[in-house]
Amino acid sequence: MTNPQTEQGQPEKPVKKKKRGCCFGCLMLILILVVLLIGTFGYYWYQGLPKKSAVEKEYNSIPDRYQN
Repeated sequence: MTNPQTEQGQPEKPVKKKKRGCCFGCLMLILILVVLLIGTFGYYWYQGLPKKSAVEKEYNSIPDRYQN
């Protein structure tokens, strides 16, 4: 048989493979944008944290026994 047919006499439709090109590419693009946005937010948040100077760290490491 050269022409496959079902029991009702209609030819079978070939099974189409699902393309993953556009959806996969769009998903990756959105994922990269979200990661960049979160990374930028985290970077600026970290830069905004107050940092102790070396002198303040040394001062805080001195024991309190020398105070009045």
